[in-house]
Amino acid sequence: MRLALLFSVLALAQPSDELQIQHLCTYGSKHGIHPPKVLNRRPARAAIGDDEHPYGLGFPEGVVTDAKHRVWIADSGTASVHVFDPATKAYREIRRAGDATLQRPTGLTMDRQGYIYLTDAGSGGVFVFDQSGEFDRALIPKKSGRILEAPTSIAPSEDGRTIFVADPPRKMIVALNREGESVGKIGSAESPIDALSLVVVGSEIYELDQRSHKVEVFSFSGMLRRELEWDGVALPSAFAYDRRRDLFFVVNPRWMVIDVFTGSGKNLSAFGQYGDEVHQMKRVDALYVDPEGLIYVIDSHDGKVLVFGEPSQTGSKP
Repeated sequence: MRLALLFSVLALAQPSDELQIQHLCTYGSKHGIHPPKVLNRRPARAAIGDDEHPYGLGFPEGVVTDAKHRVWIADSGTASVHVFDPATKAYREIRRAGDATLQRPTGLTMDRQGYIYLTDAGSGGVFVFDQSGEFDRALIPKKSGRILEAPTSIAPSEDGRTIFVADPPRKMIVALNREGESVGKIGSAESPIDALSLVVVGSEIYELDQRSHKVEVFSFSGMLRRELEWDGVALPSAFAYDRRRDLFFVVNPRWMVIDVFTGSGKNLSAFGQYGDEVHQMKRVDALYVDPEGLIYVIDSHDGKVLVFGEPSQTGSKP
């Protein structure tokens, strides 16, 4: 434990000629940014804070930023989605999507048109919100039945025509069209896929498998093309892709740091610290990189989302 902590501190402190990352803020921690009850028009326990979730976040599982730079956090522990606006300091909580009550919101993503997609593992639903942040539609209409058992990670194709959704109980990735119809599946009883996270890059799907802890790259038709390996990271627990800089951020659980790799596999740097403080993490369950290059680190078990960025992005913190 002490060795891991020492390595984490050194990794954060070591300068990099190519990329330097620092902690900017934290959502959901005691000294971080948590739901202010004054701004919540419909106060709920998640926003007010109670003994179970004193700082607003219960068990965050997904995060995304929208076109207005608002931060959306899917929180299965409070059965809601928290939406923070760093620019105006406004906050709201989403507990319903149309006529559906959220049960276990898990995954979030945004397509290039600015629509937000939310998966709910409890109901098996996928819900769409428009560019203003208002509910638009249920991607899977009720008449279609329960196509997904417990959807988690979600990623759209770059043209937005196909939405790929991980369904761990069924050991597959399901492809949906814009009308919510199933148009393909990757994985089967013979070749199960237990996806922790999904990323679409170009015409390929990058999937981190929970069983093998390997990142597998598939074609849209489901053909396995290759596996990714990052030097020094034997069992990655989460990863994210930065389109703007063509970088991969990979969680190295052995040292509890996040390694930064180029698309060609070169290790640029590492950042993060193990611990209980507001800027530290004990277990990273998911990562997200927004279009501005800010890195969101989800520590579900500690109920917080940490935000990292380059020194020049300090002004991006709320």
